[in-house]
Amino acid sequence: MKKLSFVFALALSVFFIQSCQKDEITDPYAGKEAPQLPAPETFAMPVQPFTELDGEGVTDSVQQVEGRSINNWGHSAANVLVWNTVLAVHLAIPTLAFFESFNHQPEYQGNGIWLWAYEVTDAGGTTYQAELYGELLASSEVKWDMYISQSGGWQQVHWYSGITANDQSYAHWALNFDPNNPRPFIDIDYQRDNGNGAASIRYTNSIPGAPENGGYIEYREGAGAADGFDRAYDVYKADIDNLLEINWDSINKNGRVKDFEKFQDQEWHCWGTDLRDMDC
Repeated sequence: MKKLSFVFALALSVFFIQSCQKDEITDPYAGKEAPQLPAPETFAMPVQPFTELDGEGVTDSVQQVEGRSINNWGHSAANVLVWNTVLAVHLAIPTLAFFESFNHQPEYQGNGIWLWAYEVTDAGGTTYQAELYGELLASSEVKWDMYISQSGGWQQVHWYSGITANDQSYAHWALNFDPNNPRPFIDIDYQRDNGNGAASIRYTNSIPGAPENGGYIEYREGAGAADGFDRAYDVYKADIDNLLEINWDSINKNGRVKDFEKFQDQEWHCWGTDLRDMDC
């Protein structure tokens, strides 16, 4: 009987040891470092790249040509401003929550998932609780999910999800809007050539059934901008199937715009280093 008890106890101990070993190896990510947070430029387009055109000397030049046409540059800036305003208003909360994540450390949740949990307060004094989950994928990518709650208001809104490359060379984000009735709003696609620094970010309207669905604004810089220019915007209006193209030089300040809706042709319309209209 004692022998049977000994054998049973031995078998039981072996079982528990094997179970513990299995538990240890079922999570290959345990002990690994958390994924690197996505670079801000994968999510947020430079706030107003056209402010580059308001550098030293440019403002004075515009004042000196008061009464003369700066139509081409003005038309370009106005279209970019419309998109920037829409994005600034509707993406204020998720952008605030995203940038706050860099001030906090994550906690491992198991199965390759880390959680950044924190509070953030906006300029109006409203406090939000943010939960950003980052999951390591076998494809050398990271899956992200952001949930935001408003103190005394809506709770656990799945505001956006995304996939980013470990080397920060690309990212895709899908954002919702209206926390009281969350639904698709904007898709963000970012690409960067880590060799030559060329980068682009596109915001595409994804509101189901909206006439503007599929419309987008894309910002490019570096070698991928345009021939002879280092900055570019494309603004596509899906409801009228019209593409506006803008190129400019961030150093010399000159640029050009092409927009059939505005000019009724497919020609480039240029401005000089003082922003005045000029022949291309």
